[in-house]
Amino acid sequence: MFLFSSLILFPLLAALAVFLCKNNRLRKAIVWAGSIITMLLSVIFCITSYHGPFVLDLSKLALIEPVVITIDLLLTAYLVWTGVKTRSPLIAIISIIQTASFLIFRFVHGNIEVAKTVYVDKLSILMIAIIGIIGGIICIYAASYMDEYHKRHPEIKDRRGMFFGVLFVFMSAMFALVCLNDLSLMLFCWEITSFASFLLIGYSRTKEAVKNASLAIILNMFGGLCFTVGIIVIAVKYNIMDLNSLLSMQPNAPIITIGVFLLCVAGLTKSAQLPFSKWLLGAMVAPTPTSAILHSSTMVKAGVYLIIRLAPMLGKNVNGTIITMVGGVTFVIAAIAAVSQSDAKKILAYSTISNLGLIVACAGINTSQSLWAAIMLIIFHAIAKSLLFLTVGSAEHRLGSRNVENMDGLIRISRSLTVLLVTGIAGMFVAPFGMLISKWAAMKAFMDSDNVILLLLVAFGSSITLFFWTKWMGKLISNAHHASHNENKMLVSEKVSLFTLAGMVVVICLAHPIVSHVLVAPFLSQGNFADFVSPINGINSLIIIIMMAAIFVFPLLLAPIYQRNRVRETSVYLAGENTGDDESYYGAMGQVRHVELRNWYLTKLCGEKRIMLIGIIISLALLLIGLLILLRGVILS
Repeated sequence: MFLFSSLILFPLLAALAVFLCKNNRLRKAIVWAGSIITMLLSVIFCITSYHGPFVLDLSKLALIEPVVITIDLLLTAYLVWTGVKTRSPLIAIISIIQTASFLIFRFVHGNIEVAKTVYVDKLSILMIAIIGIIGGIICIYAASYMDEYHKRHPEIKDRRGMFFGVLFVFMSAMFALVCLNDLSLMLFCWEITSFASFLLIGYSRTKEAVKNASLAIILNMFGGLCFTVGIIVIAVKYNIMDLNSLLSMQPNAPIITIGVFLLCVAGLTKSAQLPFSKWLLGAMVAPTPTSAILHSSTMVKAGVYLIIRLAPMLGKNVNGTIITMVGGVTFVIAAIAAVSQSDAKKILAYSTISNLGLIVACAGINTSQSLWAAIMLIIFHAIAKSLLFLTVGSAEHRLGSRNVENMDGLIRISRSLTVLLVTGIAGMFVAPFGMLISKWAAMKAFMDSDNVILLLLVAFGSSITLFFWTKWMGKLISNAHHASHNENKMLVSEKVSLFTLAGMVVVICLAHPIVSHVLVAPFLSQGNFADFVSPINGINSLIIIIMMAAIFVFPLLLAPIYQRNRVRETSVYLAGENTGDDESYYGAMGQVRHVELRNWYLTKLCGEKRIMLIGIIISLALLLIGLLILLRGVILS
């Protein structure tokens, strides 16, 4: 009980401390200390709870309900005021409807006690490790990043105390969310994460930031409203308010199918799946640590976590088919949209939406192999994507741009950042890194379950991801222009954060059979898959080790050759006589022309607006069709 309470409450204390502290140096020290202690608490809790499940009954604590209701009312009041202030009536309307409906339900139906308020199993442990470790690393990185951010943006009001405080609140809410079995308390934490993202996205208070933050809170409150209605529908009919009891129900019972559908829609909004993806793209206006924490360890991971939890209610039924298809469509559409982007953060955003779509699709078909792939995808994506976002943030500060076309100059400014960025990109699509392993497992699962259409979608989408990642990596390693090198040293917080994440990308690839055996396999075998067999066997693991050696060891063996200066440098051929700087050449009539190497973006074919509109129409149609079928089942029953 003490360790669990510490895990939830300590980040809140750290949030309060950084919020009240006005001295920047002391505030950074608190962020460092708070991050390290939070990481340690999460690791210790995971170790001590491993042989669980860890269960707590908090129903007798009378203080919890009034505290939750009070905070909920305060948040509603703030959002109503914000909606009026920003002339966004939907914020106020949805907030009032959601809070009023749940309070009326409580008053009319009474308080349904949940004996196992907290239920921590292997999936919860895995999520706690991701939230604590990666979230802590992002906070450490942010400590120095925000100094540079405000130097470059002096027009933005310095509200770092609020910024760091919200990061810690975010982690606390996520810790609680993945540990709770009580759906009403889970809903409360769900809304806290939505509110925290709203504050972080709108940090700069520019017109664009306020607009995008408003969109984020509207879409996520819509998801929260679906969550609220879903648990009310189930509670009124079956008098249950806990997740474990819900998962033990008959998945094809008409009222259950409606409740599960609404909960899945909430998961789709939180994980930025089509047709709700726009809020996550708008979040790119926020400081980079916000993007990193939203995409890796919090927010969007809460959405896929809920859908994976609900997987036993999916599979070969209407809900399973609809959720699977929405995930598959999102995977392909977001990947196509990424092709036309040159803004690094937008590429990463579309990549996140795409990969989360694959996770949702895997959860939707509900087989042991597909769930294994979904959980492993969460792990690999969380680490690699946090590394990529943080590295892009550092690169942007050095280049003054986050455009991929300008990143061929990054190696002249910081070789370390270039290597880190290449490592992160490789982690997303190069064999034998984990994302490719998980995608292979997902495709095998789809093939084994006879989901031919989904298999084709994933195969096509994966080839597209190969295209946009290769373009970006090629820009980084081409190094066509050999102008003067001006190595820029990284700050301590950058080194600690980025090199730790890069090391984790490599280590988790080598150690993923252990992770699978220790956490993923036990979780699956305790559910409906007692005969679960991991898709990664001994031979596959040996092949992965050999490939890792080929990637990392062989280049080191070749290093002495380069040290003995056996490589002769020559000037670059530039379709004309090189002027000598490798950046320009003498063209016709002796005119000096500057060389520009650009990628192919296929904007006419893969234009963002057109492609995303197609995806929104298809996914919205799928959801409406699914809802109508389910409502028909309720009426006929």
